Amino acid sequence: MKQSEGLFYKMKKYKERVHLLLSLIKNYYVDCKLFYKHSNIFKQDTFGKIEALIILRYHSLEKGFLHDSIRYEFGKNVVIELAKLLKREDVIANCNRSQITAAYMVMCNYYTAHSEKNVDISSYYPKSDFDFFSNMLALNFLSVNDQQATSYFDNSDKDFYHFSKSRCSMRDFTGEMVSFETIEKVIEIAKTAPSVCNRQPVKVYFVEDKKIIDSVFAIQKGLKGYSDNVSQLFVVVSNRNYFYKVGERSQLFIDGGIFVMNLLYALHYYKIGACPAHWGFNTDTDQQIKKLLNMKEAEKVICLVPIGIPQNKFKTTLSLRRSNDEILKRIT
Repeated sequence: MKQSEGLFYKMKKYKERVHLLLSLIKNYYVDCKLFYKHSNIFKQDTFGKIEALIILRYHSLEKGFLHDSIRYEFGKNVVIELAKLLKREDVIANCNRSQITAAYMVMCNYYTAHSEKNVDISSYYPKSDFDFFSNMLALNFLSVNDQQATSYFDNSDKDFYHFSKSRCSMRDFTGEMVSFETIEKVIEIAKTAPSVCNRQPVKVYFVEDKKIIDSVFAIQKGLKGYSDNVSQLFVVVSNRNYFYKVGERSQLFIDGGIFVMNLLYALHYYKIGACPAHWGFNTDTDQQIKKLLNMKEAEKVICLVPIGIPQNKFKTTLSLRRSNDEILKRIT
């Protein structure tokens, strides 16, 4: 009897595992299908996708203005592509949306920056385009903000409204090391981030080996021109071991993302500059950083966060935020 009960139990567990595996495959298939249909990778057939392309391109131009001495005619191909997008009828019809406005501003600032230095860009950006984009603008701001280290952290100990609005990504570090004592204080705050059922799946690799840091950014390729003075780097990862259900297949990114935001606020509170650098790569690239940092197989990189002491003077992108009516949908 006991033997038959043991066999029944094993068969039951086997059936449950097969069911879970099939459920996992089905859910990932649906995820794949929806990502194929609605992401920008294969088709650009909705206004949302076009707006996403515009944001990607205008932000790359914004970052080109961060250097003290800009490289004139930078992003030539991006300018050409962005100009075409900004002259689409559906984009013109939505010119009052925050991100379309921001793109028009960046394009106007790009033309003005070259015109003031008598740099001829008419071969790829004619004045007629500049006039058109200028007429579309309801607002007029510079694409970058000039910052000073002495005032950048003025609101870091104020009420949360002013504190949160004063934090932004900065990339110009002195190379000076932040003490490990301060780093531990930062983590004390960061780890208060909520996670599903308080499982706390997040781990932080804190890298101070300059060769490894340079190798990481050689893989990531998103901090070109700024990585020389990065002496310390957080690599935030989530561990898949802590998730129990098929429905939690994306929870590692949610918990990891919440932790990253808490980390950025903690760094700002302690007057440490930071710039979250994305890690949206395929599995082959994942394996490169895993090998480099000797990570566990179960761990998934969520974000890179280079940190440091800001230089005396530096620039940050405008990064205009969406208006509330673009984000907030009230259901009554």
